[in-house]
Amino acid sequence: REWLNPTAATPEEFVAFMKKHGKVMLKPACDGKGHGITVYHYEGDEAARAYHDTLVGEPMLVEEMPIQHPQMDRLNPHCLNTARVTTYTDRDDVHILLASLRSAKDTRVVDNFSAGGISALIDPETGCICSDGADKKGRRYAAHPDTGVRFNGYRLPEWDKAVAMVTTAAHMVPGNHYCGWDLAYSTHGWCMVEANCTAQMGGMQIITQTGRKAELEALIAQM
Repeated sequence: REWLNPTAATPEEFVAFMKKHGKVMLKPACDGKGHGITVYHYEGDEAARAYHDTLVGEPMLVEEMPIQHPQMDRLNPHCLNTARVTTYTDRDDVHILLASLRSAKDTRVVDNFSAGGISALIDPETGCICSDGADKKGRRYAAHPDTGVRFNGYRLPEWDKAVAMVTTAAHMVPGNHYCGWDLAYSTHGWCMVEANCTAQMGGMQIITQTGRKAELEALIAQM
């Protein structure tokens, strides 16, 4: 996807970027857990130029937003419903340690677990959600509270291509033994949103209400 550093861009470049994409996501460059992420809609050159003035000097990344596929819009049309696929590399083999689907509540644009979102486990073999949803406070949801779509049994499209994408990505950085990959399913198929080298494991254990310390320590010992 195309992106822009608003501080390095001229007002004219920023306006052209907004006009081209219509809707963009703004991410603070030095934060995490969904903090400070907003979505901006183009509403004319003058408004875009004025908005650019407020961003200059801020450590901010402006990104083109993927257009979410209708099958994922069914779950929640207000956010990008992303799949977090956590991999570890044992010698030359890439293994999926965890796969989960994340979605926001109400009209929030951020699906992060730490920002009030809901997460549910994905069977890494089939791409089918295999649990109810849960939030960070441990509240459980058989169905999405806003759309009524049931989590357990919901199948993600073209899952084999999502697995192939993270497998390729895991080989791209030498020494990368652990990473959480965030993927979105767009009208053009799966696309990479971001990579998280310190992806947390708490969500996985909250969803299942099962600790996995011994399993993770055994994996660390093998790496």
